[in-house]
Amino acid sequence: RAIILQTLMELDQLLDGLPVPVKRAFLLAQLDGLTYGQIAAELGISIATVKRHLNKAAMRCYFAL
Repeated sequence: RAIILQTLMELDQLLDGLPVPVKRAFLLAQLDGLTYGQIAAELGISIATVKRHLNKAAMRCYFAL
């Protein structure tokens, strides 16, 4: 449980500074396992925007390593 909590805190730090919708889309995909369509419906955005958000968040994580 401590490892999971630590990982979530590190992930939050990696995503710090990104707009809230980008963080939400990323977390919905990674933690909740939602599809692009489900994320789009949840956030009220297009699937293309979901893809852009997830790409932006993934790039932030990649370059942080």
